[in-house]
Amino acid sequence: MRLLPLLFLVLCLVGGLFHRAQAEGLGSIDTGIEVQTVGKLDVDVAIKVDQITFVDQQAENFGAVGTLVMRYTDPALAFDATEHGYSLRSFNVDDFRAYAHERKALVPIFLIRNQQGRRFVQQSQLVVNDAGEVTFVERFSATFQAPYFNFKKYPFDSQKFFIEVSSVFPLRYVEYHPLEDLSGLGDLLGEEEWIMHSPRISATIVEGLTGQETSQVQLSFQAKRHVQYYLLRFMLPLMIILFVSWATFFLEEYRRRIDMANANLLVFVAFNFAISTTLPKLGYLTFMDMLLVGMFIITGSMVLVNIALRRLKLMGRELLARRIDLSLIVWVYPLMYLGFLFWAVRFYLI
Repeated sequence: MRLLPLLFLVLCLVGGLFHRAQAEGLGSIDTGIEVQTVGKLDVDVAIKVDQITFVDQQAENFGAVGTLVMRYTDPALAFDATEHGYSLRSFNVDDFRAYAHERKALVPIFLIRNQQGRRFVQQSQLVVNDAGEVTFVERFSATFQAPYFNFKKYPFDSQKFFIEVSSVFPLRYVEYHPLEDLSGLGDLLGEEEWIMHSPRISATIVEGLTGQETSQVQLSFQAKRHVQYYLLRFMLPLMIILFVSWATFFLEEYRRRIDMANANLLVFVAFNFAISTTLPKLGYLTFMDMLLVGMFIITGSMVLVNIALRRLKLMGRELLARRIDLSLIVWVYPLMYLGFLFWAVRFYLI
């Protein structure tokens, strides 16, 4: 029984020492952060896209070659120019991290949030002057996610591309600011299908990896297609096929009509196979898909209509066949095309 008070006293002493050690450890961590981050680091960020290597419509991503520039000032990184004999010092990434660690300075680590796979760094360098002004330049090549692609209006669609650079540290330590003068799109992007335009760089606050508010800079730009190509390559052949289908109604002999309608239907099928490789493979229908489906139905129906008219003629009801024929030429066929085109434009383009 006498051992119980003694045991309780020992536990209290051990617990007190443990809590004291734990408090000293948290204090040293907090002090270390304060030493490494004298105030908040204001970092100017520039993103410039020099080349577009590909645009994958089905995977909803694109490849780009670009340049990332970061500028900030940290007095902890300053040095004596007379001692070193020059006012600038150049570092690679690893050497700069060691230099910043030696000076107990915070390195504003970043990540590209919509990057897919690895980022291939062609060249990266940091330059520090004697006042502690740091300039980081990286030339990179990477694949970026573009989840906001929407091809419902294809080929008259306009898509949004973006590259997001986010800070690893919370906003209270590092804040990004857009550097507009060095951001944007290059003059020779190398992309033939799309016309890139309207680049814009902006800063936002997002939820970071730590769950806290984090600073982010985003370069966004719009892209539209060369519409002339699709008008001549797709739309014009479609109009010719439809016009030929309508022209068959001016033949007097129904048998010849059937032969021409069958041939025109085969031409349409061949045309569909020819352009199928250029159409995006998606899980939903686009404006072009609806045009092809609708025109195929209308063209195929011409074969059935001409067979029915010939059947009426063989049954001795040629007068009725002529009346139906005249209605098809003047009203039904043109209105069917116009109605379907209006529906497709109304629900897909507007």
